[in-house]
Amino acid sequence: MQRYGLKQDNKFILNKGLQVGSALGSWSPRAPPDVVPVKGVVLAKRMFSKPFQWLTGLPLLVVTGVLAVMAIGALTGAQSPEARWRERLFDYFQRLDPADGAAVDNFHLVLIDRESVEAVGPWPWPRTVIAGLVEAAGEAGAKGVILTEAVDAPDPLSPETIGEFWLSGARDETLAQQLALLPQTDERLAEAFTSVDGGVGVSASAPLNPYRTSSFERTDMKGVSWLHVAGDAADYLALPATRYFYGLNPALANAAQPSVSALSPDSDGVLRRAPLLWSIGGKPAPSIALEAARLAAGGEAVTITAADAANAQGRTLESLRVNGHALPLSASSAMRLYLPKNIAVPTTSASRLLSGYNGAPVIAGSNSQLKDAVVLIGLDTELGPSVRTARGPMAPAAVHALAAAQIVSGEAPVRPGWAGYMEALAVMLLGAAAIMIARRLDFWRAAGFAAVVSLVLVLGAYGAFAFGDIMLNPIPPAFALFLGALSIAGGKSIGGVLRDDNLRGSFHDTLPEAAMKKLREDSGADLLNGVRREITVLACELRFADEDLRTMENLPDDITKLLAAASLDLRQTIIDAGGAADQAEGGRLFAYFNAPLETADHIQAGCAAALRLIESMDKVNADLDASSRTRGLQIHLAIGIATGPCFVGPMGHGRNNRYSAVGPAVDRAAFLRSQSEFYGPAMICDEQVYKETHHHFAFLELDKLKLRDETRPVSIYALIGNPFIKSSKAFRALDDAHREFLKAYRAGDMGRAKTLLEKTKGSPGAKIALFDIYEERVKKYSEDGVPKDWDGAHIAGV
Repeated sequence: MQRYGLKQDNKFILNKGLQVGSALGSWSPRAPPDVVPVKGVVLAKRMFSKPFQWLTGLPLLVVTGVLAVMAIGALTGAQSPEARWRERLFDYFQRLDPADGAAVDNFHLVLIDRESVEAVGPWPWPRTVIAGLVEAAGEAGAKGVILTEAVDAPDPLSPETIGEFWLSGARDETLAQQLALLPQTDERLAEAFTSVDGGVGVSASAPLNPYRTSSFERTDMKGVSWLHVAGDAADYLALPATRYFYGLNPALANAAQPSVSALSPDSDGVLRRAPLLWSIGGKPAPSIALEAARLAAGGEAVTITAADAANAQGRTLESLRVNGHALPLSASSAMRLYLPKNIAVPTTSASRLLSGYNGAPVIAGSNSQLKDAVVLIGLDTELGPSVRTARGPMAPAAVHALAAAQIVSGEAPVRPGWAGYMEALAVMLLGAAAIMIARRLDFWRAAGFAAVVSLVLVLGAYGAFAFGDIMLNPIPPAFALFLGALSIAGGKSIGGVLRDDNLRGSFHDTLPEAAMKKLREDSGADLLNGVRREITVLACELRFADEDLRTMENLPDDITKLLAAASLDLRQTIIDAGGAADQAEGGRLFAYFNAPLETADHIQAGCAAALRLIESMDKVNADLDASSRTRGLQIHLAIGIATGPCFVGPMGHGRNNRYSAVGPAVDRAAFLRSQSEFYGPAMICDEQVYKETHHHFAFLELDKLKLRDETRPVSIYALIGNPFIKSSKAFRALDDAHREFLKAYRAGDMGRAKTLLEKTKGSPGAKIALFDIYEERVKKYSEDGVPKDWDGAHIAGV
C-alpha cells in the first residue's frame, strides 16, 4: 500500500507541475527554452510517464497469462476426476438426458430393512440366515444371487468365532472346543450357493484413489476362465489393487465368485465412476456390478480389449464386452455411471424370503417376482450406508444393480482423448477473439457477446452428450470468453477493488456479504454507526486438551498455526451464516446476529450457525487425523449462545477497526462458553434462546444455576441438533427420560431420581458428561440429604 500511495503522490506532483508550467507559459510566452519551470515539466514527463507506460497493457498481459494457464490446465486435467465444475455439469446433462435403462428389469433387490430386522433379529445376522436368503431366492427361480455385503471377515456370530472368544478369555475351554467343532457358517453359505449361480462381496473398502497408476497392480491372467482378452493374449494386466479384509473361506470362494463391493466416489463425495475389474492378490476379480451383468447374460465370459502399450504392471484396458455390447473403459477399468430416468430397481424385503424362518412371521404369497432375475442382497439406507450419486443418495446394492443394467445395455458416455486438446485450443482462440472484440465494443456489449457465445458452447456440449454420448467441457472456453471481455475494464477494476478495500477497511473478514454489499453503496454509508439493539451473541473458543498440549510442547509453531487456521475457518463459517465475526484473544471468537443488518429471526440464525460451526470443526479434526504429523490431535470447540440488548458497532480506528459489541448478552454468552468444559456439550444456551427456538431445534436442559448477579436461578440448555434430530424417536425418548429425572431431582426425591437417572443413561445418545455430574450429585444428596432451602438449583462454579 505504501508503493501505491507513492504512485498517487507522484501523479499528483506531475499534474501540479503541468498546471504550473502551462500557467507560466501563457503568462510569459517569450520565456527561453531553458526556463526552469518548462524544464521541470519535461523532466517530470520523462521521469514519471515512461516508467509506467507499460501499466496500460498490464491487464492484457495478465489475461494472456491466465488464458495460457487455463489452456494448460484444460489439457492436463482433461481426464482427471478432480475437475468438480466439469463433473457437476456432466451430472446435470445426465439429469436432462438420462439413459434408457430398460435392462434394469433383469435385476432385483432383496433389501435387509427395518421390517426384516424386527422379524429375524438385529443386524448382523449369522451367515446361516444369509444362506437361507440365497436358497429362497434360488427356489424362486432367480438366475443368479449376489450378496453385496462383504464376507471377507470372520462371521462374528459363527460358532468358530465365538469359540475363539471363549478360548482367549479362558472361561470355559470345554465349551469353547465344542463350539469350534460345530459347522462353520461360511460353509453353510457356500452350500447354499451350490444350488444357484452367484457371487459374494469382498473388499468393501477401496484404496484411497484407485484411478492413479500408483494404485495399479500386476495381475496374472493365467487360469482365469471367466475373463478373456481379445486379440493377442495378455499374460498380465494393470488393474487397480484391493485386498481381502481378513480372508475368504475357501469353500465359499469356490462356490461363489468373489466380487469387489467397493465403490470409489470422487473427492466431492459423489460416485460417478465404477471400476469393473480389480486385482486381489495378483488375480483379477470382478466388481459386483460386472458379476451381476455377467450372470444376467447367462454366465458368459467377459471379453476385454487391452491397450497395445504396457506399463510396469502390465497392459491397461480400453473396453469391455458383455452381452454383445462393447463398453468403453478408462485405464483403471472404470466405467462412467449413466443412470436411467427411472432409477427405482424392483425391490423385495428380506423378511418375505425369510417367511417363517426361526419363528419369523409367515407372509402369504410366493416370490415369483424373482424368477429369471439376478438378485442382489444387501442393506437398505436405514440400516447401512448410502452412496451419493448424480441422482441423489442410494443404497449400495441399488447402485450395483443400476451399474449392472448399464453394462448389459452397453450405454455409456465417453470422454474422448482428444477432448482436452480441443478444449485447450478453444480457450486460446475464443479468449483472443473476446479480447479483440472487447477493444471495439463497450463493456456491456462485449459481456453480452461472451454470454451468447458461452450459451452456444453449453448447448453444443449438451447436444454432443444427448446425441453422441460424448462429454465435452464448455466451461474453460466460456470462462476464457468472459475473461477476455473483462480485460478491457482491467485497469478500472483494479482501481475499483483498491477503493473498495479502502472503504471496507478491516471489515472484509468480519461482516457478511449482504452487509459488505451495502457498504459498497452510498446508501449503506451509515451502516457502521453504533447502535443499541437486541442481538444474539455466539461465543466460541478453540482449545486443545492438556495431554495434546503436552504431546506438542516441542512444536509451539504447529500449535499456533493450527489454531490460526481453525479460527479462520470458523470465522468464515460465521460470515457465511450471516453473522458478524469478532476475533478475541487466543482461540476465542464472538459472532453477532441482527447487526449490522437487522434480521427478524436472529436467534434462530445464531443456533443454526452454532450447528454449522460444529460441522466445520469436524472437518478440521478430520483433516488433522488424516495427516501423519497431527494424527490423534483434536481441537475442541466450546460454544455459548445468549441474546439481549447490546451496544454494537465499530470499536477501533483505521485498519485496526473491529466490529464488536458490549452488553450483558456478551458476558452471558462468554460465561456459557466457559461452562461447556464442565457440562460436556459443545453448545450451551440461555433461557431466552431456548424459549424462542425450542420449537425448532433440539434442546436438553442442563442445569438450574444460581448466579451472583441474578435474583432467581436461571436454567441453561444444551443445543443438541436440528429439527430432524428433534423429531427423532431416540431424542424424544432421551428428552422425556431426562425431564422426568430433573422433576424428581428438583423435588428432592433422590431415590426416584437415581432410578430415573439409570433409565436416562440407558437412552441412545446419553454418553455425555452431564449424567456423570448428576450421578455424583444424587449420590451425595442421597448420603447427606438435601439442604433445607433445596430448590434444585446449583451454585455456578461450585
